[in-house]
Amino acid sequence: MTTIIENKTPKELGYRMPAEWEKHTAIWLQWPGKHLCSTGEKDLSYQMKMEKTWLLMAWEIHYQVRVCVLAQNEEQGDHIRRSMEYFNFDMSRIGIHLTHIVDVWHRDSGPIFVVNDKGGTAITNWNFNGWGSYPQWGEAERHIPQTIAAIVDMPVFNAPLVSEGGAIEVNGTGSLMATRSSIINGNRNPGMGQAEIEQTLSDYLGVSNFIWLSGAPPEVCERELGDGTDYHIDIAARFTGKNTVLYAWTEDQSDARYPYLVKHLEELKAATDEEGNSLHLIPMELPAGGVRAIGNRYDPMLGSGSDFTDASYLNYLVTNNLVLVPAFGNANDAKANKILAECFNDRNIVSIPVVSLTAEGGTVHCVTQQQPAA
Repeated sequence: MTTIIENKTPKELGYRMPAEWEKHTAIWLQWPGKHLCSTGEKDLSYQMKMEKTWLLMAWEIHYQVRVCVLAQNEEQGDHIRRSMEYFNFDMSRIGIHLTHIVDVWHRDSGPIFVVNDKGGTAITNWNFNGWGSYPQWGEAERHIPQTIAAIVDMPVFNAPLVSEGGAIEVNGTGSLMATRSSIINGNRNPGMGQAEIEQTLSDYLGVSNFIWLSGAPPEVCERELGDGTDYHIDIAARFTGKNTVLYAWTEDQSDARYPYLVKHLEELKAATDEEGNSLHLIPMELPAGGVRAIGNRYDPMLGSGSDFTDASYLNYLVTNNLVLVPAFGNANDAKANKILAECFNDRNIVSIPVVSLTAEGGTVHCVTQQQPAA
């Protein structure tokens, strides 16, 4: 039975959200299957489009850390198991769990794990509502944090705030980075101001210093930028150390993202870490010329009148001995790998082809979630 802790906050009990580069016990994934926008009961075209990417990610991850997969039903779970056995996965390092899921964006629908210095790990639940625009996603997948808590036998803290994992980036020592457009937004938290939101993030993630980037309005994100998240931080800026930040950049002023990137850079230059130190800023170029979707998208709110995607090399995953980097078959792929190899010089840098995935509004980081070691 899942224990829900209501009389104390995680911070009061000594919990914090660790940085992504700290040690992990598992990486969680939701396997692609029948989609909410599928055309019929037996339409598995979404799964066919995505599954190669999931097999490639799971293959690279599972030799470094356990891979835990959420599957839609027993039939899909058996299919995943047979596929992995066919490709010679070490199945002792794979866990397949059956539950109700309708899409793949586990970074957002799943939990954020927190740890304390007594060896404890707990789950925080952020009341997923489908990014403020997709209530059917929220209704279908809001259960996932508590479902995982039951699987791993961890207590749950239900935060009085709506957010997603992709909206939050921490350095593990007290600083949190986010975009205003994805959290301080009436489609998630109506009536809540910045001070109240910061207090909640502090109470539930153990942070004390906030770095806010502006992001972009929802209508701009969906119609021009190929993004259905209101500009999550994990396509805009990422910590690689206590006060080192990679930020998305382009010199192409015709890129629809350019004015927002300029504003983000101004905000990062004015920001500090939790000890008042200026940030060491490293530009990460976006794919040259952008990345375009091919064919129809399953996300009904993306690409209306445009095939532009939110492709960003910052949507990488850091785990034990490994960095998984989105690859777009673009001239800047190698540059991104080189930068990440310098930032994480103790880990293998592995590219994952993600053109089909980014057409749906995200890449590697968006579909994974790390479970930190106690």
